[in-house]
Amino acid sequence: MNVIRSHAGLSDSWTVSHPYIPPPTGAISPLDGVEKYGVTADSPLNSYRDSGPSGSAVVRTFQGKRLDYILFRQPSRISDDPSAFRLTCSDSKVIFTDRIPGNTCSYSDHFGVEATLNIIAPKAQEDIISGITAPKNTETPWADTPSEISSGTISEVLGALQTSYRVSQDRSRRELTVFTLGILLLLGLIIGSAWVPLPWVNPIFASFTVFIAWLTTTMLYEGFIFGNWEGKALQNVIEELEIHKNMLSLDRP
Repeated sequence: MNVIRSHAGLSDSWTVSHPYIPPPTGAISPLDGVEKYGVTADSPLNSYRDSGPSGSAVVRTFQGKRLDYILFRQPSRISDDPSAFRLTCSDSKVIFTDRIPGNTCSYSDHFGVEATLNIIAPKAQEDIISGITAPKNTETPWADTPSEISSGTISEVLGALQTSYRVSQDRSRRELTVFTLGILLLLGLIIGSAWVPLPWVNPIFASFTVFIAWLTTTMLYEGFIFGNWEGKALQNVIEELEIHKNMLSLDRP
């Protein structure tokens, strides 16, 4: 989100229309998570949330996560044309937090977001357009936003990508371990089926063998083929960002 806001010049309607509230120091209610922190996913108010305990510290702190955004930006010609209109957000809120009427289910596993965007007339045109008074604009014009990603933002992205790379490698190793155990179990089933004394056990052996074969095939695909593709893709992006970060440090006087 830092890359989107700083590099693409996009503004988040929630942070624009809500004053900054520091993270809670203690337990908060699910309603506070929605109204104060814009929680839209994994809220206890949502019927689709997993009933088990959440392992995420973010979910425990804020009673959910804010994963849904309404983003906007100023016209690209705003700095070149003083008579250009500006865009600002006066209000945003989380919606569809209630259950479906006559049902016990929520509308979706994510709550919705609603924002009110205002087109602000320039000062020179206030006397022409009746009923519109331009408030003080707190948005940074898109044309004045730096197009270069800062070194700090690159470091944040690198940290997130390196964490994702480690998670991907750990998952791939687990899946390949299951694949290896599955192959050993298949060999044991094939060898052991020759000493099955009761004929009615053979269909059970055959069904279990088909399941293990499916599981090992899936683990081979997930752990080796997809795992290698995902790991290489993440590694390429990490290397390119590190090269770009080094070039920025060399260009800096």
